[in-house]
Amino acid sequence: MDDGITIRPLRETDAEAVVALYTRAAAVEPRLGPVTLPQWEQFLKLPQNRGGRDFRIAERGGRLVGLAESSLRDHGAQQSRFLKIVVAPEARRRRVGLALFDDVLAIDAEPDLTVQTQVSPDWPAGMAFVTRFGFVHIGSEIGMKCVEPLQPSRTLAAARASIERVTDVTHCAGEVARIHNAAYASDAAFRLYSPEEMAQLLIDSEVWIASEDGQMSGFCLTEPEQNSMWIESMAVDPVRQGRGLGQLLLYRVLTAHDVSVEHPCWLNVSSRNAAALKIYRRLGFRPQHETCRFSATRTELIAARARLLR
Repeated sequence: MDDGITIRPLRETDAEAVVALYTRAAAVEPRLGPVTLPQWEQFLKLPQNRGGRDFRIAERGGRLVGLAESSLRDHGAQQSRFLKIVVAPEARRRRVGLALFDDVLAIDAEPDLTVQTQVSPDWPAGMAFVTRFGFVHIGSEIGMKCVEPLQPSRTLAAARASIERVTDVTHCAGEVARIHNAAYASDAAFRLYSPEEMAQLLIDSEVWIASEDGQMSGFCLTEPEQNSMWIESMAVDPVRQGRGLGQLLLYRVLTAHDVSVEHPCWLNVSSRNAAALKIYRRLGFRPQHETCRFSATRTELIAARARLLR
């Protein structure tokens, strides 16, 4: 590693430098960014990121040249650490990424802790990194885009549901957390949310809910932007799935935002979630890109790191 490189925890004052790092990195690898200052500040507020407590910075001569985004996620019975490393183009091939990686591996003590990371197939440096360390491909996130919503067929169950945008999220956070935890429990990126954590997450989201007989059946969280919108998360209570509620809920959201070629809607969905992929296609979403998800235990990564040092 470059002798001038130091690794330290993230500080609040690093925000503008992180945004600048993403801009430099995205010039070489467009899928990495860019990231705006409000987006970065909102990202740090996510419960799993804990204000960037486990994030690490690589610095040279007072300039930020690398970043490791690291968060420990509670899946209920177990935990996983999620990792993303970004290195400035001018600092590559100087073992900056390895130094950040070593520092993150030292955070935990549990040998069988799973470490996950995501890499775009068209990011050669990222793919080479996961290959060197023996990460296993466990699935992909499929980025999908809709420019012309297709109206779903109306089932009896869907026709009976009421769909509305919620302005006071404090009253629905507990039910949103319950449905999220039940619907996403088998997903590789699952993160268990308490009602309090979900309430914090909902503050920065537009919240839509579907209800039947006064009972919440599903939710949709969106992030409207100036020229597009994102579906951050959507789920239907597992005991109420398969009756068209999810399709109707999402269609209402799409039409409420006048989704079109000039104002498209984007979302990410797991390649392992065949049911969701089918629903999104029926509504007019089309795949645009893929991000691969990789996994390895901390023990396996430490062993791979030792082999590289021989």
